[in-house]
Amino acid sequence: NYTEANVPSFIKFCRAVADVVHEHHQTEEEVIFPYFEEKLGKGAMDANVSQHHDFMPQFDEWNEHSKKILAGEEVYESDKFVAMLRKSTDTLSAHLVDEIPTLEASIIKAHFSDDELRELEVRIGKKIQECISVWIMPILFVSGDLSYNSWFPDEIPTPVIFFARHIAMRIGGDMWKWGQSDRYCQLKDEFKPMYTVASS
Repeated sequence: NYTEANVPSFIKFCRAVADVVHEHHQTEEEVIFPYFEEKLGKGAMDANVSQHHDFMPQFDEWNEHSKKILAGEEVYESDKFVAMLRKSTDTLSAHLVDEIPTLEASIIKAHFSDDELRELEVRIGKKIQECISVWIMPILFVSGDLSYNSWFPDEIPTPVIFFARHIAMRIGGDMWKWGQSDRYCQLKDEFKPMYTVASS
């Protein structure tokens, strides 16, 4: 549910999501996939990259629409907004399902040593630090769920996490309320029933 007054904070949250999706795919295409192809063979990740290119134009169109809403150049209409988003997320959902087998644990274990995977983790950490802004880092908190997955990037220094959690979130105002979790990655009560249904 939204009111007219809530639209700017909601759109700002959507823009943060868009930034993180771009950062994620950039990290995959520039760091993760090339590293995997060193062992799995050139072209092993081509299908994943191709799928990125399939859904990103529609996703970028939705992102541009979001920017224009914030700039007052276009008006937020929920039906149009959701329809534009679904044009890309329907393809994105299929991509996420298709991508899992290419990153399956048995394949990774068969081709990479623990040391090689740690090296990849270091490279990923460096790339994330290059790409992500402390101002959108709260998306990691409000989109995570530590009760489900206790992982959190070790590469992010504690003072940066403190700043993002207690200063950037405050300055960002109520845009972060749209996430599924609070600032401590704890799932909000209203989202818990969805996870119960999904896991049963």
